[in-house]
Amino acid sequence: MAIRKAAASIGGWLQSAMNIVILTGQRREDVTRMKFSDVVDGQLFVTQSTTGHKLALPVTLHLEKVGLNVENVIENCRNGNPSNNLIYSSVRKGGRKAGPVMPDAMTSAFADARELSGIQFGPNPPIFHEIRSLASRLFGVENGEDFAQRYLGHKNFAMTKKYFDSRG
Repeated sequence: MAIRKAAASIGGWLQSAMNIVILTGQRREDVTRMKFSDVVDGQLFVTQSTTGHKLALPVTLHLEKVGLNVENVIENCRNGNPSNNLIYSSVRKGGRKAGPVMPDAMTSAFADARELSGIQFGPNPPIFHEIRSLASRLFGVENGEDFAQRYLGHKNFAMTKKYFDSRG
């Protein structure tokens, strides 16, 4: 939550990206490809780039622990966003044009927010992908491990169990 709060000072898009990952459990590459047009009949349709696995996540999906739901996060992504991409930055570093945010930019901005949070993490600070792992653990607690496995798009539970390990 401290990193998420610090993300607001970097740009609303980063906080939105973090919110989408915590609610959908998807990889950064898949989050950067999400579009408003992917929402049809109350479902957010995702095709995972790594596995090709197709998911239909209800926009009513929520996490009690973080007090968010998919629909509200998607609506928040519309603020100041003229594009069809959920994650869009109107300001780019180094004079680059405004546009969809790339995965490496998410990773870099998350590292900046992590530093701004003031938390001392030691030699192995969390990376952006750790939000996916956190999402699996939170959904596992709130909805069960089987739900978490399907939600992450894992074919076998052994992979999901790796995500349940908080690694301290």
